[in-house]
Amino acid sequence: MKTPKMVRRSVIALLAATALAVSGCGFDPAEVPVPGSTVGGSSYRVQIEFSSALNLPAKSKVIANGAEIGIVDGVRVVQPADAPAGRGGYVIVEADILDTVALPRESIAELRQDTILGDIHLSLTTPKDGFDDLLRDGDTIGIAQTKPPVQLEDTMATMALFVQGGAIGQLQEMLGRINSVMPQDPRETARIAAVMGADAADLAANLDQVDLLVYGLATNAEVMHNIEAELSNILTPAAVAALTGTEDSIAKTMTIFDALGPVGSSLTWLAPIANSGDAAAMALLPLATGGSADLRSATNMALLTALLRDKIIPFVEKGPKVNVTGVEVSEQDQVAQIVTALRMIGMVR
Repeated sequence: MKTPKMVRRSVIALLAATALAVSGCGFDPAEVPVPGSTVGGSSYRVQIEFSSALNLPAKSKVIANGAEIGIVDGVRVVQPADAPAGRGGYVIVEADILDTVALPRESIAELRQDTILGDIHLSLTTPKDGFDDLLRDGDTIGIAQTKPPVQLEDTMATMALFVQGGAIGQLQEMLGRINSVMPQDPRETARIAAVMGADAADLAANLDQVDLLVYGLATNAEVMHNIEAELSNILTPAAVAALTGTEDSIAKTMTIFDALGPVGSSLTWLAPIANSGDAAAMALLPLATGGSADLRSATNMALLTALLRDKIIPFVEKGPKVNVTGVEVSEQDQVAQIVTALRMIGMVR
């Protein structure tokens, strides 16, 4: 039989259970005070923006340079519609930092997971300088200074895919093919490697020439591109046939010159006659080229006078084929008339 005291205890327990059942939909376990889940002392709040804060548990630790300095008080999501124009959604992590800890505004924040089964925590890395500008209560570390978390599970999944997906086998096959084409003697392989290294060093030492080569190729490519219409015309079937015919005609013409070789050799006997005719050709060259003697020079005038007086006039007067009997003009007048006639026809000036 229950005593009054036992009945009273049962009623209290029933009321407590009813209260928990009624308010269970709004119950947050993270709000239950747990030893070590709050900052031990006065603190200031800093907001940290992340592109993603997946799996960050409530009341996570805040660690700076290996020391625990605070705790994460809450995480809230900013929807793209509420974010600044063109930025997209992001996450704001609210952290309480001990007042005794000084953090520069240029501090880097990231979410880390030290062990495979460990919880993610907020890690802050301070720069070497910049302590003259510190974070204060209500300040924000922008998303440009934060790094999203690297999940160890994702890393292990990627490694498992690499190991079990056949990549190692493919790598082994590639190495086997390389070994099959390399020389059997290791010294020969070393020599090849040395030659390749020397070529690479020589190429690095002459990059200016490589630049010139590349520039020349680019220029030639541009020129070819600019004359695309002309090239298309040249490379048409009709143009190709014409070029082929021209090449054939040139080849046949060279055959004719080859056949004329013996004729050229047989005419070598004409060389002495041609040489003996040089003097006559030189004598007739002024007349053949339309040149004239300049009688303004005293020497030329004296030579012409002597030629006319001593050679031409005596030949006309006493020559066997000419019998001049009625000439009464003095030699001086004859010379003057002849010189005038020569000037008229342009032989002298």
